[in-house]
Amino acid sequence: MLDTKAILTRKMRVALVSAICGSLVVGCATAPEESKPPEPAAVAQPAQAPVPPPPPVAPLPPALPPLPIEMPIPPKEAAPVELPSYARKGRRLSSDGGEPGRLFLSYCRGFEIERDAASYFRRLERNKQLPDAATVEARAREAGRSLTLRDVVERDWAIQKENAKSSPQRCKVLGGSVSDGVAVLVVEADIYGKRQRGTATVVPVNGKWRVRDHGSWEPAK
Repeated sequence: MLDTKAILTRKMRVALVSAICGSLVVGCATAPEESKPPEPAAVAQPAQAPVPPPPPVAPLPPALPPLPIEMPIPPKEAAPVELPSYARKGRRLSSDGGEPGRLFLSYCRGFEIERDAASYFRRLERNKQLPDAATVEARAREAGRSLTLRDVVERDWAIQKENAKSSPQRCKVLGGSVSDGVAVLVVEADIYGKRQRGTATVVPVNGKWRVRDHGSWEPAK
């Protein structure tokens, strides 16, 4: 008969070997744990400066009332000039005399003369109106002495300057009337160096206005 103690000892050894092998098998079959990636390190954020509050908005000033629009005051028209009794029945002309008035102003400019003989000579030369050689020679015979072109022009200027004193200068038309095709103008002009007021009669000739006469001058008020 086998020794019971020996049998138990053999069984215990077998069980111990089996337990050890089982532990080895289980350890080999278990997969190793996956290594987790390291968590990123926390980066310190820069501290933000505190934002100051916006400045207080000043209240808007109260709206001003709109300025009143001032309309320009038209200038007062001058009262119509007083016409002579014989011209009051006609159709009144405008204050500048219309076409007859413009013709009279052109007529007056024909009496204007330069202030000195040199300016008069230059105007004649510019307009090619200087006396020719035959005229200078004839004027020399009348004078009984030798004359140059400039001598003749200076003599003519002196004569016209003297005659201009009695002719209307710096004329201005104040009004007038038209009756039966005849225009009567009230005008002002310098006569003998004094400002005077008078009348002028303008009539149509061959379809154009012509000054027939002027007169009845008296000191302008």
